[in-house]
Amino acid sequence: MRMGSVVGGLLGAIAGAALAAYVQKRRASERRDENEFRRTLAELEAEIEELEFNLRGRKGRLESAPASQRAKPSAWPRPFPEVRGEPPEQQYLVLTADRNFKLSRIDYVSNRGTTVVSEDVEKSGSRIEVPINEKKISCVWYLFQRVSAAPMQFQFRCHLSLDGVETEAVLPAVIQQRFMRIGLARTLFRQVTLTP
Repeated sequence: MRMGSVVGGLLGAIAGAALAAYVQKRRASERRDENEFRRTLAELEAEIEELEFNLRGRKGRLESAPASQRAKPSAWPRPFPEVRGEPPEQQYLVLTADRNFKLSRIDYVSNRGTTVVSEDVEKSGSRIEVPINEKKISCVWYLFQRVSAAPMQFQFRCHLSLDGVETEAVLPAVIQQRFMRIGLARTLFRQVTLTP
């Protein structure tokens, strides 16, 4: 009986020592992780302060630079444009970016730079699809008297807000008149494509 209690006490002491060693080792690694975290945080704060200092310096130089040397909206990053769909199906103007932006309005602009008609959009996201309005395309097509069905150049002027900055993206495009025979009838439609 006495031997059993001695063995039990001995096993308890060993288990207690093992547990104490485990807890001590665990606390030491937590302290090391905590110190490493604090060191990393201090380095990041120093980098942020340096970036802010450089940004303030550049902003001061930019504001004092002549207007001709300042960045123009056309040099800002733009969403990637494409036209999706083939007439007589609905066509869509698609704008895609690597971050969210807002599209507030699209102007349909003649090849002479005159806004023919506009459309309020109010969409946002990293990918925006807007149906190309056939009636607005017709307004551009019939703006000038046409003697042939030759392709007509025009532009989409997209009013964007990108990273909180209001800007415009001008997308050159072409309208081409096409015919499709369905039975005995011929159907007329206009196809829009973007040009480089």
